[in-house]
Amino acid sequence: MSLKLFTLSKEQTANKVLPMKKLLASLVAVFVLSAFAGTAMAKQVIIGNGCNFPLHFIGLSTPNDKEVQNLITEPVAPGDGIQVDLKITKDIDLTVQDNEGTQLEFSGLDLSNASKVILNPDGTANIE
Repeated sequence: MSLKLFTLSKEQTANKVLPMKKLLASLVAVFVLSAFAGTAMAKQVIIGNGCNFPLHFIGLSTPNDKEVQNLITEPVAPGDGIQVDLKITKDIDLTVQDNEGTQLEFSGLDLSNASKVILNPDGTANIE
């Protein structure tokens, strides 16, 4: 068995380097895209007040975060709504209160295909 050493000409080197650069660029692109694929993109959803009273509290909790966060700083009048950015859109729990603290709960909402959810005074929600 013999070992033969040789060197590549500039043309041969150029032909080998370019495909390697393309391969490296492709691998970097795949890595970057896969890193962002795991990141949840925020989804904009309108939460509408279908009740006949102003909402003084709209609380949201998710399966990953059971702590209820208030989404509003001022009351939402009947027929009005707010726009929220949701990172998690399945199994959403919403809690609303009137000015006397009377509370309605909307549990397990799937808003993954929704652009709007209307909260009704009977405890139901219309998801559009």
